[in-house]
Amino acid sequence: MTTPHQRDFRVMGCASYLVIHGGEPALLDIAEARLRELESLWSRFRDDSDITRANVAAGLPVVVHEDTLAVVSRAIDAWKQTAGRFDITMLPALVHAGYTHSTVDHSAAPAVPGSRVGMSGWLQVDYAASTLTVPAGAAIDLGGIGKGFAADIVAEETIEAGATGVIVNIGGDLRVLGTPADDTSWYLGVEDPHHVPDHLAFLRMSDGGVATSGTTIRHWTTSDGRQAHHLIDPRSGLPSTTRLLTATVIAADAATAEAFATAAMMLPGAEAVALLDEVRLAGIAVDADGTVFRTATLKDFES
Repeated sequence: MTTPHQRDFRVMGCASYLVIHGGEPALLDIAEARLRELESLWSRFRDDSDITRANVAAGLPVVVHEDTLAVVSRAIDAWKQTAGRFDITMLPALVHAGYTHSTVDHSAAPAVPGSRVGMSGWLQVDYAASTLTVPAGAAIDLGGIGKGFAADIVAEETIEAGATGVIVNIGGDLRVLGTPADDTSWYLGVEDPHHVPDHLAFLRMSDGGVATSGTTIRHWTTSDGRQAHHLIDPRSGLPSTTRLLTATVIAADAATAEAFATAAMMLPGAEAVALLDEVRLAGIAVDADGTVFRTATLKDFES
């Protein structure tokens, strides 16, 4: 059996890992460097990122990298597909809720210039001019889709570079592509938030994305003593009041899985599963009482 190339590291504020079957060991270096490049383009905690430059441009078009155009376009699509439950223009509300510092080095994010939210329909992506326009007073954050989209890019590029199979996992949002050397599928576990490191389910898949959204990691106490977290409900502009602790989605790619996992966290458990069933995605969610909600199609992936 061929030994895979593996690496653990941190990127995009998350514990991450790569597993690559086939190809040269240098593919690990290439893949990690690519993820760090994407982080530098999309981080709202960097003054020079594409996202920050577009956010502070007061409604003027900003020339950005083609990968930035692609991820914002995908985010706009997800906003439409989720009927607005996923929305990258909630950054002013996220800052207002208290998420102002990086979880990596605790540095403060650049100031958000406005307070307008729910503006995904007014974002302008111009491929011909390579520009992104964020409306004046609005600001975007790719925290609900960037990790998945980055995993998709790097997985696909790694296969193109000669690997036969790859897992790109960024903080639990992952893309698998190709096959491991000793099997036809990858085996993945969905963690139980009530009993870490136990699992709610074990999945088997050969190509696709899995992403989990939840309130158990990025949360804090506000100055007035309230509990808050990073999942902002576009309908209220406030942290979601769902009783769900986590929602995990399985999709054809990691970006779709991440966006719909975020959208599911805006809803009660039964409604979250209904949303996923409506768009024919598989998923599993668990609430604060330990109740587990599963889509009808989850069984197709369980090992």
